Amino acid sequence: MHRHLLVPDSKEEVMAMHDEDIIVTNREGRIIKVTEMSGLHYGVEPAALLGRSIYELEREGVFTPAVTPQVIERKKKLVLVQETATGKKMLITGMPVFDEQREVEYVISYSYEVSELMIMKEYLESLETEMDRVKGELAYLRGRDVPVEGFIAQSAQSERALRSALKMAEYDAPLVIEGPRGTGKSLIAKLIHQHSTRREEAFIEVDCGAIPDTIFVESFNETGGYFSLAAGGTLVLNEIDRLSCRAQSMLEKLLAEKRDIRLIAISETSLEAHMQAGAFREALFYLLNISHIELAGLRGRPEDLEAFLSQVLEELGRKYGTRKKLADAAYVHLLQLEWKGNFREVRNVLERSYLESEYADIRLEDLPASYRPAQDEQVGIELEGRTLPHLLDVVEKKVLENAKKRYRTTTEIAERLGISQPSVVRKLKKHAIATGRDEDL
Repeated sequence: MHRHLLVPDSKEEVMAMHDEDIIVTNREGRIIKVTEMSGLHYGVEPAALLGRSIYELEREGVFTPAVTPQVIERKKKLVLVQETATGKKMLITGMPVFDEQREVEYVISYSYEVSELMIMKEYLESLETEMDRVKGELAYLRGRDVPVEGFIAQSAQSERALRSALKMAEYDAPLVIEGPRGTGKSLIAKLIHQHSTRREEAFIEVDCGAIPDTIFVESFNETGGYFSLAAGGTLVLNEIDRLSCRAQSMLEKLLAEKRDIRLIAISETSLEAHMQAGAFREALFYLLNISHIELAGLRGRPEDLEAFLSQVLEELGRKYGTRKKLADAAYVHLLQLEWKGNFREVRNVLERSYLESEYADIRLEDLPASYRPAQDEQVGIELEGRTLPHLLDVVEKKVLENAKKRYRTTTEIAERLGISQPSVVRKLKKHAIATGRDEDL
């Protein structure tokens, strides 16, 4: 027989429950079962409660009011606030146990101190907030599983850009995407279209820099032009920073009219900087730049570069039927290159090296001549057991050592590496690389 089962001939005993305050009384109001927590809030030992009448305890001021008589009278579950002799306020829940005649035979009550409930309430509220955050992240991660081939979002910078893109897809506001060539701007535009309410309509991408001024207006007219083709869908104005002043003026007039089109402008350079320099029309800038997404070059996205190297090798393996990998030295060397052409340049170099290699791994000598390191620049480390952050730290130190040999000042090093001069000084100190005697170093 289970020791907690309530039966008429059960012995009075302390129930072996350590974390709940539960008291069982019979219809006469006598306590027949308690837990080891039961006397804690009342300032008495739990065993001292056994056999006592709740009416007596109430008269003695141990607690007030008693829940048992109210449950017996109303024959239903009740919840009330009870005050103890020690001044605590308890939330008491009383539940009836009926006999065959539907009369209350036992009352089971359990209690919590009100302060404990406040703690539980705060915890539940914080849990609810956390769940909302997790739901949002899950929705975001689900949103990342999109059929836009080639876009890499492993770095913090590209993840922010992707998050912004998915958010902007919910609205029809014009948008400007900026970044160096080959960083995935067109892929971001396509992703926005695929997640928008216009996903079933046309996605038209126009190279603005290739349209002569003489036929610019005709190219965007409502009868056969780009506006007509993109009606109801998304129109991407690529290389908008290359438009002449005359073309900008014409585009501004065309866009001033209401059209059922989502506009996305793409630029390799800062439109705001062009506007401030007087090279881009202010009215057109403010018409397009309602939202803004910026993509950095691969130089500032090492996690994306690492992921892209693996992705391209997988694609080349499927394309040519032979799987190859990068030798450690080649892999480390590729991570430290500038990649001004970004993803396009990386893909080109990898494919050329892949076809040049005669082995199962692509080595330094398989790289195009202009991409091979000089003998004294080779990093020469093994990847086994190295994490990417540790690997990049080693590469950073080697790059700085090589740069210091070539350039006299930290200013020259900064210009060559594409970072600020204070960053160079800080990184040299970080890696304990000795400085020279010239005034800059």
